[in-house]
Amino acid sequence: MNKKRKSMCCIILASGLLFLWGCSSNDAEPSPYEEVNTLENVKIGLEKDEYDPEGDTFILNTVNESEDDISYGIAFTLEKEEDNTWFMVEPDEEMAFILIAHILGPGEEAQEELNMEYYEPLDTGKYRVVREIESEVLTAEFDVN
Repeated sequence: MNKKRKSMCCIILASGLLFLWGCSSNDAEPSPYEEVNTLENVKIGLEKDEYDPEGDTFILNTVNESEDDISYGIAFTLEKEEDNTWFMVEPDEEMAFILIAHILGPGEEAQEELNMEYYEPLDTGKYRVVREIESEVLTAEFDVN
């Protein structure tokens, strides 16, 4: 192989590697939610404010202090804050949720354990669990240290 052909092959190889590196860099999408926690008298929160990167149990509490029944599913997403902007965290594998509706009456509270295994280990930082209730977006923030 002559020098010119070797140089051309090296340039093509380097370009391909740069393209692949660019595709695999952190291209996290910004959160689509501009306004959150606007459902009056309904809130979600985690039992703890701080969690370990892996193996911790996440218990989400839903509290209905309104005068109406509320309904919601078990689906949730995870977001991480970077430079005062929330970004979606993609799970390691595709997640599926059973289509089931929980109904919470006025003054009632509910607890459930969230399965975070597809997100672990979590990097250090500030996160939030995002859940839709009555077509409104509610969040519960926590830290990972």
